[in-house]
Amino acid sequence: MSFETAAQTAIFAALDGALSCPVYDTPPALPEGMPDSGFPYVVIGDDTLVADEADDVIGAQVTVTIHFWSRAPGNRQVKALMGEAFGLLHRAALTAPGFKLLDCLREFATVSVGPDGKTRHGVQRYRIIMHKE
Repeated sequence: MSFETAAQTAIFAALDGALSCPVYDTPPALPEGMPDSGFPYVVIGDDTLVADEADDVIGAQVTVTIHFWSRAPGNRQVKALMGEAFGLLHRAALTAPGFKLLDCLREFATVSVGPDGKTRHGVQRYRIIMHKE
């Protein structure tokens, strides 16, 4: 398993079933004019990797971007979901087979309104520091 896959696995395990909405790796197909009942949901998105090694350890720092989608009026729902995720991920003791996950830190968060004026899009980025076992 790669470092990126280990980070994705650990975050999905921490969020799936613990958030008050579905969590996806790939979001469901959203038909044109999708009813608001398909929202909210969360998508675990892109990642980056930087080697973090020493003579005696193979390690990496992986940043993972998480997207929060809502069509509830205002920003309250999307911000509440982001708060739930923060409580589950920031400084959490995440696990993935074959890896020791040393820390998980939120490093960025923002909320914006989509071009339709209705859809709220929250984004958080987490840095996971890990070593191979």
